[in-house]
Amino acid sequence: MNENNGMILEEQDGVLVLSMNMPGNNLMTADFFKEYEAVMADIEAKAEKNSYRGLIIKGAGRHFSVGADVEALADRSANETYDDSAGILPEGHIKQKHFFTFLRELPFPVISVVTGFCIGSGSEIAVNSHYRIIEKNARVGQPESTFGILPALGGVARTIEICGTQNAYQLVMSGELIPAEEAFALGWADIFADKKQGVPEAMAVIDYISDYGEKFVPSEYRKYIRSYLQSREA
Repeated sequence: MNENNGMILEEQDGVLVLSMNMPGNNLMTADFFKEYEAVMADIEAKAEKNSYRGLIIKGAGRHFSVGADVEALADRSANETYDDSAGILPEGHIKQKHFFTFLRELPFPVISVVTGFCIGSGSEIAVNSHYRIIEKNARVGQPESTFGILPALGGVARTIEICGTQNAYQLVMSGELIPAEEAFALGWADIFADKKQGVPEAMAVIDYISDYGEKFVPSEYRKYIRSYLQSREA
């Protein structure tokens, strides 16, 4: 087991399991992002050197993540101003965004198990995963618009991809938190699970994809989950 100051990365039967265990129910402070980027760099390196069957991302406690610290978010936004004349994004933002969006390019299924609150940048981790399993009583949302900004770590484009333009517009621009049942109905989540059943369900999905008979292709992620869901109904 590799413990990275609150980011706990384990391997279970060929599956990487990341349990986020940072202070404040994974409040996304500067320390959170520092440790998140470090563990994601580790995962990226492991994926290049070894063959894994999947990655599960979850909160170690009750919540997936309560989102960004508002003061830290304001400071980061002020310090990372886009230089329109040069057309260059801040280096720190590029690095940070990479460790969110690279998840959907990994050569194995990435599944976020969503419990409790999954807000803001925490929601962007989830939507950048291939699949989301949401447990009963969870709540998700992108409240950045209420602070006068927009999700900047791949969340907008990815939410449009998985929910459609109209639903994504409502989620992003309203800033509202929605319950698990509604997130599932909108297509934000792929599977609705009872409490404490998210991780076993994620393992079942990974087992199914491992036995699918062909190498996992990230761009074709939809066909695997469709097949899995059909197999459950058979």
